[in-house]
Amino acid sequence: MKRFKVLFGQRRMQVLLTLAVLLLAVSVVIGSGANFTATSANPANVFSAGNLAQTNSKTGAAILTAALMKPGDTATGTVTITNSGNIPGRFSLSTSNLVDTAGANGGKLSAVLTLKITDGTNTVYTGPINAVGTVQLPNTFLPSVFPWPAAAAHTYTFTVTFPDGGTPGTATTGDNAYKGSSMTMQFDWTAVS
Repeated sequence: MKRFKVLFGQRRMQVLLTLAVLLLAVSVVIGSGANFTATSANPANVFSAGNLAQTNSKTGAAILTAALMKPGDTATGTVTITNSGNIPGRFSLSTSNLVDTAGANGGKLSAVLTLKITDGTNTVYTGPINAVGTVQLPNTFLPSVFPWPAAAAHTYTFTVTFPDGGTPGTATTGDNAYKGSSMTMQFDWTAVS
């Protein structure tokens, strides 16, 4: 009977170990069970920078030249500025390199000449030629919207006037102060995205 107890005791251990191994195997199979999966991809995403550029119909040249002006004279010239890039941009106009040479009587033309700049029927600037500063240029198709869309073109007319101050009091005062005077200036066009 002792032998029966020993055999039964060993068998019980084998049975328990076998059951434990089977339970472990079942839990691994159940724990790693098959799941549904799905995937998708969006390949070839492309990113590129836009280009803001401008074309000036008179690049490197004067918009207008007025030689031998006298009181009451006006001179006009035109230029076309185009957004030749592929993104919208805010355009502005400013002046630089003002060189004012007084004549024999000391008058400087920048103190007397007036400038009017128009874009079609819209006046962009009117006032003294030496006070232009920086002028923001609206989109004439949508005047409240300043960015110009790609391919937008604007033709600006510049009119310079030498006002007639009437008969001078002396040979060196009034309009006579500007005899022989000259000036040059540069118009600068800037575009910012």
